[in-house]
Amino acid sequence: MKISSKTKILALLILTQFSICSAQQKKSDFVIGDKISFNSKVLNERKTVVVIPPYNYKDRPDEKFPVVYVLDPGNNLFATFGIVNYYSDMLKIMPRMIIVGIVSNDRERDYLPVPSKEQPTGGGADKFLRFINSELVPLIDSAYPVNSDRCIIGHSAGGLFAIYALENQPELFSSFICIDPSLWYDDQSCTREMPGFLKKNPTIKKSIFISRSNEKDMGVFPFLEVLEKYAPDGFKWDYFHYKSETHNSLGFKSICAGFEMIYKDWKTKDDEK
Repeated sequence: MKISSKTKILALLILTQFSICSAQQKKSDFVIGDKISFNSKVLNERKTVVVIPPYNYKDRPDEKFPVVYVLDPGNNLFATFGIVNYYSDMLKIMPRMIIVGIVSNDRERDYLPVPSKEQPTGGGADKFLRFINSELVPLIDSAYPVNSDRCIIGHSAGGLFAIYALENQPELFSSFICIDPSLWYDDQSCTREMPGFLKKNPTIKKSIFISRSNEKDMGVFPFLEVLEKYAPDGFKWDYFHYKSETHNSLGFKSICAGFEMIYKDWKTKDDEK
């Protein structure tokens, strides 16, 4: 897969000042989103999400937008915001989107399907997935003008969780961007589950992009072999190995490439005429 030159252009986006809406704001603040806190009955804790809707979306009351859910927003929210806006408003190669950053109080607990010796707090992925499905998505759907298209972006353990979500709640997300996912975890359980999942869902229609850094032993290649062998026609997937990028540095490029892959055939309403 060859990444287009658009990926390189996006380095121009540098946010020097950023502020989420709060009770009091100074006129000089650069406000681009909403900070929402609420009590989760599923997780039995207070949760915080950051929601960035498209600019002036209220001026188009009949327009509905896809939603992209971003795990580890401290690392990937700003990048997603810049990429979505540049690709949708400037290049017009993808739709405008509502961006939701999910703040985790314990990412190992929330993202990992089982505990391990190295990560003893793991094992809450099923509960975290139920939180997203039964509490967060209904909240966003009721508060913002959404359509049925949902994407999730996850990095490392977050990428593992995105694939876990696909296998356990396949109706929840339409597309997945998995950045250097920790597929080695739990003796590659997600990879072992995938052949059976794809066989049981021969008409499934999803899009998944997976990136790989120079980090060793992430377990990505066995997973790709499964997709190569078992993925049905409606299951679109692609992969790129960023050999010069580290585990922490490939996020920006991966999000660019992921959106390019997912919306490769997307057209504006004017294009469709």
